[in-house]
Amino acid sequence: MPRVTFVNEHRIVEVAQGRLISDAAAELGIKVCREAFVGTGIGDYTVWVKCEPGSLSAPSFMEKLLGIRGTKRYANRARILGDVHVWTQPGIDDRLRSPRPVAPAPRPTEDPSDRLPIDASGTAAFPYGNPQAVGKGERPAIGRSTAKPKKAAGAKGKVEVEEEADDDESTDEENADE
Repeated sequence: MPRVTFVNEHRIVEVAQGRLISDAAAELGIKVCREAFVGTGIGDYTVWVKCEPGSLSAPSFMEKLLGIRGTKRYANRARILGDVHVWTQPGIDDRLRSPRPVAPAPRPTEDPSDRLPIDASGTAAFPYGNPQAVGKGERPAIGRSTAKPKKAAGAKGKVEVEEEADDDESTDEENADE
């Protein structure tokens, strides 16, 4: 009995000689037809087959007319005569057969528990923290001045004040002489 290996589905089965690839796949629950109209069986039965010469029936006139080339065959027209490896079309069926659980989308307007709390930590939107956290005692406000820092009034400041006072006295003396 010929062995058929469905590569994408990781399944190996032995079938009677002369069966169609589509019949062998249907026994395993593998869909090889990309249906144009759901439930009708009308659609694209394209599969890709790797085998020794003589392991599949010769391509019929209809298959040649539909454009088979290389390893491409039609599962509803090719008969199994020897060991073959079959690649089915991607996306027809989930090979793991388990439904993917999808959580419902969050609805923050109806359920406020999904929202993050307002805190002082920085984010991409607020690098200095959330502005709503300021003024509540949660963090101190940060000054945002871009001006250069002012120099502290040191010894120079005192000297300048004394010089200004000396200038004022000299002007008073000049005014008195006149």
